[in-house]
This record gives sequence, C-alpha cells and structure tokens, in this order.
Amino acid sequence: MSNKPLVKADIYWILLILSVVLLMLIPEQAAWVDTRRGWYTQPMMGSLLGLGILAIFSAFRVIQLSRGDGNVWRSTVFRQNPLDSLVAILDSYRTALISSVLFYLYIKSLSIIGFVPATFIFVTVLLWLSRLFNRTWVLATIATLIALVLIFRVAVSVWLPDVWLYSLLPDHLADFANRYL
Repeated sequence: MSNKPLVKADIYWILLILSVVLLMLIPEQAAWVDTRRGWYTQPMMGSLLGLGILAIFSAFRVIQLSRGDGNVWRSTVFRQNPLDSLVAILDSYRTALISSVLFYLYIKSLSIIGFVPATFIFVTVLLWLSRLFNRTWVLATIATLIALVLIFRVAVSVWLPDVWLYSLLPDHLADFANRYL
C-alpha cells in the first residue's frame, strides 16, 4: 500500500476516463429516433453535449494541472491501491455522493410510495443533512408540494403511473391517492 499523496489532477483523470467511456457507450444506450424535427431533438444529444463538455473540461484541467513540466501522466491514482485512491479522492465529495444516492432512491421510490410522500421524504432528508430542518422549511416543503400537485396534476394534467402502495387501499381511496399523491 502506497502512502504517496494524491495529486489534484487525480479526480480529473477519473472524470476524463469515465466521460470518455460513457461517450463510447452512447450509441448502444440511446437509439436514433426517426423524426422530422431535426437532429437536435434526438434523445442522445443532451447526453452527448453534457458528457462532451465534461470530457473537454476535465482534459483541460488534467493538462493545466501538469503545471508545464511536460508530465501529464504524473497522476498518482494509477500507482496506488485503487480502493485507497477512490476513498481519498471521494472523501471531499461525500455530501454530493450522499445526495446522489438519495436522489437515486427518490427516483426508485416514486413508483412504490408515490410522488408526494417520496418527495416529502427526499426533501426533508436533504433539509436534515444541510442542517435546515426546522418548522419554516418543512412548511415551505409542504406548500411547494401542494403547489406542484395543483400545477402539474390539475392544471397541466401530467399523471404518473399508478403506485403499488395505493393498490392496497380500497378503490375510492386508491383512485384519490393515485390522482393527488
């Protein structure tokens, strides 16, 4: 196990490699859709743009952090135990990682417990993590959820698929819950 300190460019190397791999996987993951609206409406264009910008700027930072000594390959991430490197690099990003995992759980819980309960739990956990969990912010969360339901479910008529949990309720309550929760 190596005790060499990590170079600041290590995280940019990881981002560069990850973005290039994901760019190479886009043709397999996003199919070309026949449309008359133009190439810019293709589903893969947003991913291509975002990953392309990530690859360009992370490559720029890798080169910039080489500090003109001509050694772009001076990263220590490839000379250490990968698990130690990953833990050391991601230590400063733990809040973002926790928020990402929570968002993943939020997206997965939408079809199980519904929009309103899932969103309320997600936002209150984020409030608790950011040390803003108090009556004011909880009331603001509830008011925002009510406004979102009224705007998207009533005014715009955007409906999510029926929720598994609500199928356990009696029919009239399940219909109400699927409509407004």
